[in-house]
Amino acid sequence: MSQLSNRLLFPSIYSAAATILLLSQQTAAAEWKITPSLNLNETYSDNITLAPQGSEKSDWVTQINPGVSLTGTGSRLKANAGYVMQNLGYAEGSSRNVTKHQLSANANVELVDNLFFLDGRAAISQQNASQLGQHAVDNTSATGNRTDVKTYSFSPYLRHNSSDFASSEIRYTHNEANAGTSGLSDSRTDSIQLKLNSGTAFRTLGWGVDYSNEKTANTTTQDIDRESLSGNLRYLVTPKLSLTATGGYEKNSYISIASKPESSFWSAGFAWAPSTRTSVDASAGQRFFGNTYSINANHRTSSTAWALGYSEDITTTQSQFVIPVTISTASFLDQLWSAQIPDQTTRQLFIDAFIQSNGLPPALSEPVNFLSNRVFLQKRLQASVALTGKKNTLILSLFNALRDAQTSQTQDSILLGNTNQALNDKTKQVGGNASWNWRIGSRTSANLNAAYTRSSDSSLGSTNNSRSIRFGLTRQFQPKLSGSVELRRLQQSSSQSSNYQENAVTASLSMKF
Repeated sequence: MSQLSNRLLFPSIYSAAATILLLSQQTAAAEWKITPSLNLNETYSDNITLAPQGSEKSDWVTQINPGVSLTGTGSRLKANAGYVMQNLGYAEGSSRNVTKHQLSANANVELVDNLFFLDGRAAISQQNASQLGQHAVDNTSATGNRTDVKTYSFSPYLRHNSSDFASSEIRYTHNEANAGTSGLSDSRTDSIQLKLNSGTAFRTLGWGVDYSNEKTANTTTQDIDRESLSGNLRYLVTPKLSLTATGGYEKNSYISIASKPESSFWSAGFAWAPSTRTSVDASAGQRFFGNTYSINANHRTSSTAWALGYSEDITTTQSQFVIPVTISTASFLDQLWSAQIPDQTTRQLFIDAFIQSNGLPPALSEPVNFLSNRVFLQKRLQASVALTGKKNTLILSLFNALRDAQTSQTQDSILLGNTNQALNDKTKQVGGNASWNWRIGSRTSANLNAAYTRSSDSSLGSTNNSRSIRFGLTRQFQPKLSGSVELRRLQQSSSQSSNYQENAVTASLSMKF
């Protein structure tokens, strides 16, 4: 195992907790809450490996999943961590028995009042690895197309406000990413960012300067350096409408098969916030890869929340592991229920319980970050809406993501083999998700979730259509004891790999202590 892989294995599990303990003297006044939990889960599947028709094998899967959540809240600390040890046992194929670790942890601490801060984050999750393989919805399907993703980062920074004149920030960030897959490069990134923005004295015409320098070391592919310097202006037309402009220069060290990754860039747009419930930021411009556009719009009413986003950027699989480009389910629901549950702590507890009881993912429906060592241009559109009533909540989400490789196929030769190197040349994912929750009674709810994703690769002429539908009932027996039953059906049709379908039923019991 490489030196970088060794460094990634354990820090991703405990780095957030170690950071909190290291700073305990600074955060002694924080209020801490530790909640152990246990989930018992039994699943029957008529196609446990998602094999093609005629090769299906059924199996029972037993799960005993202990976990713990940790929250810390104080005037100078905010910390939140959740860990689950997922133990899966297969009745008909004990060789498949496995333990999976799942972690989501983040912390922010103010070390020196209004000056010195520290952010920390760690995560472990599992995801589908290849477009050509079976697309499982969770770890019970023994497909061989799932991989562990481990990331961690820490970021100390200085922030200072110079009266009304300007605010400044100097930030250093270190992050590492590992997907535990042979042929996919582990990465280690160190970056520094300097920001200077005008203060309230510049009310009509605001300004800013931003410099960043990032160095990424990869274990099996070329290292990448990225540097940019930019300035921005904001002109206040009305108290609710501003015109924006940005210009600068950027350069990247990777060897490109497309445009030279170095040039000046510019953009122009507007920011409109007619009320505290509505905001729209949009721009158009040009970078070394061509014309570029972006939009970020949000709107909420007493019973709805809406979001629309479009972005274009140069990125990698590893960088998206560290900072996923997603719409957080919890953040989206926080907008939805902010008016009905004004207290933030109470609202967060309600949202966490709602996500857990309904089996919602941590992020709304999104394209899969399929594994690749190549640098690519990603163009991503996502739209979501949530509606809530007295007994019903409906969440709809749509996405469209295009990836265009900027580096050569040889970067993926170890990962994909010589015959599939073109797999990541030019890919497209289109899909959506609909989730409906019906609160039948004070302690009982029904949940229906339907999802569809179409993945295609124009270089290979391949397409992959995945569909899933899940229906469940949840019952809260006691404040800390709940149970659920879920039925699911999966289907996949593919031009490159085998077609399959699966029917499964799951019963679970969840306890908190």
